[in-house]
Amino acid sequence: MRNTTKILTGLAVAGLAVAGGSAFTGTGLGTTGQASAGQFVGGSISQGVTGAVLDSIVYGYVDEGTKTAVDTITLTFTTAANGLNVAASTTGGNDGTFSCTDVASLGSVCTYAAGDDEALGSTGITDLSVTVSP
Repeated sequence: MRNTTKILTGLAVAGLAVAGGSAFTGTGLGTTGQASAGQFVGGSISQGVTGAVLDSIVYGYVDEGTKTAVDTITLTFTTAANGLNVAASTTGGNDGTFSCTDVASLGSVCTYAAGDDEALGSTGITDLSVTVSP
């Protein structure tokens, strides 16, 4: 009977760990595909990458306190040759655009350029698409 109790206790703890892990992603960033752990609080975003293997995505914010206006997106790849072109497009955000540096040392930084609304960062992003090409 003691072994049964230990096994059930172990399974219960494992279940809590799984539930706890899903709770963190439920309140934040969707991690479909090859994206890193959640970073948006109170929203979600779908991310996809074409042409390289993505290791992580890190968002930079104009408003560090509330973290709602994205002004930079730092991409780190597990495989991507130096000099490849990177493009990032978003939907659901402001009318500005992100321009990205070419891949260097497995990384690229995308910087927000304001559109007609002159916003300093993009808010309300629902989809991020990253394309890496020669």
